[in-house]
Amino acid sequence: MKKIFFIILSIANSYLNAQNIDIQLCYQKAAKNFPLIKQKEMVNNVGELKIKNLNSNYLPQINLNAQATYQSDVTKMSLNIPGIKIPENSKDQYKATLDINQLIWDGGSISGQRKVENINIQSDQQNLETEIYKLKERVNQLYFNILMLKGNNELLEISKKDISLKLQKIESGVKNGVINESNSDNLKAEIIKIDQKIIEIKSVEKANIEMLNELTGMEISDNSVFTSPEIAVNSTIFENIRPELKSFEINKNKLSATQNVLSSKLMPKIYGFGQLGYGRPGLNMLSNDFQSFYIVGAKLSWNIWNWNQTKTDKKILDIQKDIISNNKEVYQKNMKMSYQRDIAEIDKFTELILKDLEIINLKTKIAKNSSSQFDNGYITSNDYLNDVNAETMAKINYEIHKIQLVKAKFDYMVNLGKL
Repeated sequence: MKKIFFIILSIANSYLNAQNIDIQLCYQKAAKNFPLIKQKEMVNNVGELKIKNLNSNYLPQINLNAQATYQSDVTKMSLNIPGIKIPENSKDQYKATLDINQLIWDGGSISGQRKVENINIQSDQQNLETEIYKLKERVNQLYFNILMLKGNNELLEISKKDISLKLQKIESGVKNGVINESNSDNLKAEIIKIDQKIIEIKSVEKANIEMLNELTGMEISDNSVFTSPEIAVNSTIFENIRPELKSFEINKNKLSATQNVLSSKLMPKIYGFGQLGYGRPGLNMLSNDFQSFYIVGAKLSWNIWNWNQTKTDKKILDIQKDIISNNKEVYQKNMKMSYQRDIAEIDKFTELILKDLEIINLKTKIAKNSSSQFDNGYITSNDYLNDVNAETMAKINYEIHKIQLVKAKFDYMVNLGKL
């Protein structure tokens, strides 16, 4: 008695501790567990460092230079003035300078490059979002596979139970010699076949659960309860909001920003500069002494003609934008075909389910009649099992089609970016 009590308690605990799994949780866990999620922060860090480097161009650029030379001749004065001796410069000369350059105006080049870099960050982040979003397709496949396998297993268990009950009823007849032993053997063989199918289903179910665990980072057990999700679908309007669409727009914005950078290259650039130095000779070329010196000033740099290179580069970028627009159009066309396929799948499974219900009603009626006839010895166990199996298969098809319909709806929503 105690043993039975502990078995019942153990079974009860397993059901109470069974994990409830729903598909939205799997979506969330898969996104968090995906290795690419770590790249989000990396992409931001790389972008911030690149922008920091660009901003450093606004800071003074400081260079330390030093040189020592020996030259074959030096500047000389050929004047011969009585009482005045003009010194001759040494042929060995030395100079050390600290050069400082400060950008004053660059025509918007650096700010344009900063904008391009910010768009690069957006593009990389959006690409990551696209890859992470695609995980939902893989979750759908595994999740609904598990639902179908669990449903099939439950129906097989019910069928096994019914046949086992029937076996119990006829075994007494077999013992008394009223019923042929082959009838009970057929039922026993059918129960063994069902056990084989259950073993196969359990094996595939376990593999799918392990793959889902790997994808989501969860610890889903075999006795976890997978809820059958529900979702409303409006199939009359095609509205694609997948993350790939945003990538097309970001890439076009990047090309436009690059065109602005090219335009800034045609603008004049103004710099301030200064030089501190020490050497021989200094700025006074007539002195042969070591001297310190400095120079300050401003300069303008303007590439007034580059043989239409900028104009050509802009045309190239315009063509690239047209290519992106064309790729977007192709993508939308493919998505429209996918949308039509998904709608056809939803309609197909909806109609199949209605037919399944009709078939189940008929097969159940036949199976009940066969059960009664078998009990009364009018038909053999083979005839009875054929009708029972037909009923079970009709119910399995119904459960499969129900889950396939829900999966078709979820695939439809995922394909349009609505989940």
